[in-house]
Amino acid sequence: MNNEKNKKIWLKKCEETLKMGGRSDVTIRNYRFAIIRFLNRYDEKTIIKKLTIDDLTKYFKKEFLDKNLSASSYNINLHAIRYFYLVCFDRNISKVLLPTSKVRKRYPTIISKEQFLIMVNNEENLEHKCWLLLSFCCGLRICEVATLRIEDINSKEHKLKVLGKGNKERFTILPDIVINYLRLYYKKKSYTHKTGYLFVGYNNNPHVLARSVGNYFTYLKREYNLPKEITEHSLRHSFATYYLMNGGDLLTLKSMMGHKTLTSTSIYIHMSNDFNNIKGIDYAK
Repeated sequence: MNNEKNKKIWLKKCEETLKMGGRSDVTIRNYRFAIIRFLNRYDEKTIIKKLTIDDLTKYFKKEFLDKNLSASSYNINLHAIRYFYLVCFDRNISKVLLPTSKVRKRYPTIISKEQFLIMVNNEENLEHKCWLLLSFCCGLRICEVATLRIEDINSKEHKLKVLGKGNKERFTILPDIVINYLRLYYKKKSYTHKTGYLFVGYNNNPHVLARSVGNYFTYLKREYNLPKEITEHSLRHSFATYYLMNGGDLLTLKSMMGHKTLTSTSIYIHMSNDFNNIKGIDYAK
């Protein structure tokens, strides 16, 4: 059986194993692209199973290091190929001989409240307006926006139940402005479906795809000429930063963001500091 026939079998096996492990749609898509990219670099005569560690090192050097791609891009592809060999050939790729790269830690980029209000107020599509509000005002990831269930909206207690990474449930705040627009959207749609998802998908998908939410924000970046550092995830970062700036506590934020440790949450402390009002050395003396 040649590589082209094997490729479909390998991809299906990896996808099914990822789904059994509860991995997100985003992770599955990223791994799929990485594996396809890897397999497409070799011809039909290559025996993929028998590629040596030197062969794999040459691949990553040529495709990522020589092209000066980011460390995070290199790492995602490396994790995917390690996973591919483990699932399809029961083979562990040495983490010493083919190590992950240390990613330079950068502070997340946020969107100003003024810019956000301009985008929301100019948005005529009610569904898109709800996407923006859920990300900026509730701190949801795009995959969490896409899979939001009607039953998880508790307007009376102003809280939202979220199914996050690793299928872990958490609660976050639900401000009045978000409740008002979610109600408008719900009434407009006149729901008769039984999927339970607020944002229904197309082509037999039970909910809208996270990719569709991400593509919408890509359009917004072009429309408003936003800096390249701004991504759809910047809305979630903005939620966390402004929460702390308004006096919110770190432990509650950790819970609402769905972070495993305070280390991930503490980065927002530095981002929320107002250096114009920090007390310290009196330079006037």
